[in-house]
Amino acid sequence: MTFFRLCVLAVVMTAVSAIAGLGIHSASAAPIVINDDRGTVTLDAPATRVAVINWGLAESVLALGLDPVAIADPQDYQKWVGKPDLPQSFVDLGARAAPNIEALRNAKPDLILISQELDIAYDKLSDIAPVMVLSIYADGNVAFDSATDAFRKIAKATGREEEGEAYLKQVDDKLAAYGDRIRAVLGPDQEIAVANFYSPTNIAVFGSPSLPGSVMKQMNVPLAYDGPVSKWGFARGGLEILAPLAKNTLVYTNPIPDTVRQKTWASPLWKSMDFVRNNRVYELPVVWGYGGVPSGLRFAELLTQSLENGPTQ
Repeated sequence: MTFFRLCVLAVVMTAVSAIAGLGIHSASAAPIVINDDRGTVTLDAPATRVAVINWGLAESVLALGLDPVAIADPQDYQKWVGKPDLPQSFVDLGARAAPNIEALRNAKPDLILISQELDIAYDKLSDIAPVMVLSIYADGNVAFDSATDAFRKIAKATGREEEGEAYLKQVDDKLAAYGDRIRAVLGPDQEIAVANFYSPTNIAVFGSPSLPGSVMKQMNVPLAYDGPVSKWGFARGGLEILAPLAKNTLVYTNPIPDTVRQKTWASPLWKSMDFVRNNRVYELPVVWGYGGVPSGLRFAELLTQSLENGPTQ
């Protein structure tokens, strides 16, 4: 065989091997199948352009190192959630309850993340891209557990499972450390009541299924309220809802309007409560009590810092 023919044969064999290799690789790239609230979602490849119409899911995408291409209610996200920071560039989808469909279509997502509250729009959204329904908050759910499950499913859908597990390991380690620090300053006879003040007659107190409550359980920190709660994990009432908890330590989250704070703090009932009279009221910066794993970690960090820094004056 001539040298020329040997060269040609070598080139042909190399090409055949390359084509065969591509075929093997293509065959091994199986679709990604994920269980969600509606059944299963199948993706041909990891999603890279994710649109999110839920803050807890949005912060989970961000924590995985992926910038969503579209986000609902971004202005209120900055007010109520705070962290993780939103990316510099994304499509504003408007209200979470009624996202702008044309804006969503123009964002060209390859995956849309929603919770069950928007399930009514599932068919319309599915015309744009595959939709994954992940509800952290539902009757019977323990928020931190379901948030962790949702986080793992988002990591799988975006091809970031390794990054996701590393993040969750870091969260577990930090929660354990924060729990040690809180117990060191809390005292053996104290439990913590966690509340949101919307008005003096509209106060939410978090129970064990809530994000704050389930994170505190993970930290081995005692929660004061153990009564009935909504699917969001809280009980609602006026100032009287705090009265049975007054012997404990009270922590409240921001944002809270100044007028609500002033009116509540001026109330004779508020002033008579043991946690007020004995200076056991603590304030947290903005943290989303109805979010995902990142909000749970942020709550734990802020709770630890607040208790170590001392009560609200």
